[in-house]
Amino acid sequence: MEVNRIFTAEQIEVNPLLPSMLKEYTKAVIKANPADLLAFSAEYFRKKADIPGEPVPGSAETLNETKE
Repeated sequence: MEVNRIFTAEQIEVNPLLPSMLKEYTKAVIKANPADLLAFSAEYFRKKADIPGEPVPGSAETLNETKE
């Protein structure tokens, strides 16, 4: 199995959408200040990717449902 090692920053190719995606995500995290960052992140990206299904357990959506 061949391993491509990275030795310099010039060798790293960054998807052009990554900076804006990370900025949007970071703003959402700061605004929501979730208790469970992993669950929030999973739910955030599930919605961004338009993946149907139930909210991720521990995300703000499931926590809001239990408070009602």
